[in-house]
Amino acid sequence: MMKAEGNIVPMVMSQIKKGESYAEVESIIQNAVSTLSEPNKLASLEKLHAELDAMNPLDFNSTEWNACRYARMYLRTQMAEAI
Repeated sequence: MMKAEGNIVPMVMSQIKKGESYAEVESIIQNAVSTLSEPNKLASLEKLHAELDAMNPLDFNSTEWNACRYARMYLRTQMAEAI
C-alpha cells in the first residue's frame, strides 16, 4: 500500500460507509492509522473526525449513517488516547 497520507481521508470515508459492523468500522480505522507515520497520525485522525462531523445524514442510507456515526465516536476515543 502506498503512503499517500494526504489521501487517506476519502479512502477511509468510502470504506467506513461500507462497514457492516462496529468491529469492521474499528478495523478499517485501525488499518488506515497503522499505515501512517507517527507525526501524521493525530493530524489524520483529526482530519477524518472533522470530515465525519461535517457529514449530512440525508446523504446516506441508514446503514452507512450508522457506520459513520460509530466511526466518529470511535475516533474520539482514539484521539483522546493519542494525546
